[in-house]
Amino acid sequence: MKKYKIAVLDDYQNVALESTDWSVLRGRADIAVFQDHLADPDAVIERLQPFDVVCVRRAGRSSKRKL
Repeated sequence: MKKYKIAVLDDYQNVALESTDWSVLRGRADIAVFQDHLADPDAVIERLQPFDVVCVRRAGRSSKRKL
């Protein structure tokens, strides 16, 4: 079974892993949490290249077509 790579973006409060029950993904996914906000779309694209799933926590994150 493929192990998915999940990115959680903009967790500036560092609460993503405690505020959600991730146990259903144990053994199925690796979760990476990013606390910093990248404003540059190219930097975001580069950061997310290795991930299969992206979770966006910041209400202000604009979803640009480029992403």
